[in-house]
Formats: sequence, structure tokens, C-alpha cells
Amino acid sequence: MRSIIYSTTFDEQLIEYIEHGELTYGAAVATEKKDRVYDTIKDVLAHSPGIKQRDPVLDLVVYPVTGTPFFILYDYDDSELRVHFVFINGKPLSEIDPACVEW
Repeated sequence: MRSIIYSTTFDEQLIEYIEHGELTYGAAVATEKKDRVYDTIKDVLAHSPGIKQRDPVLDLVVYPVTGTPFFILYDYDDSELRVHFVFINGKPLSEIDPACVEW
């Protein structure tokens, strides 16, 4: 199985979204959504990262997480899955700059 590497950017974004979700929907809902994100990365993307095509502009794969408002942006090779960003569904991809990711 591929190792999973989470960028600092991803970690910070997810924390911000989950904190907002706790205030809006409660801790149980926010925790369930966070768990779905991590489970999707571990159980789906690490095993089948080519499930979606790379975005030709970003050169990252954009994957919607079922049952959440999130999508994950990542890249991969034979040994690693690198999770760059997490964003709310509907955010224009044109607002994402892959060069600003922090590891």
C-alpha cells in the first residue's frame, strides 16, 4: 500500500472546516465528516488513486468525499499518496494555487 503524506496546508484547512462545522452542526456531525475524509483517503484513495483523472490545469486529482461537503486534491506515485488540499465543494478550482501548498 502507498504511504499517505498530508500537507500542513491540508491539516490546517481541515481543522478550520471542522471547527466551523462544530459551531454550526455540532461536534458529532463535524467528527463524522472528518472521519469520512480520513477514511476515504485511507480506504479508497491510497488503494485506487487513479479513480479520477488529474485536473489538466492543477495537475492534481480532485476527489469529492461522499456524504460531506469536501473535496480532496492530491497526487500520487507508486509509493506515496500526497494530500495537498481539502476544500468545500463548489469552490472554483481557479482559486486554488498548487504552488502555495506547505509541507
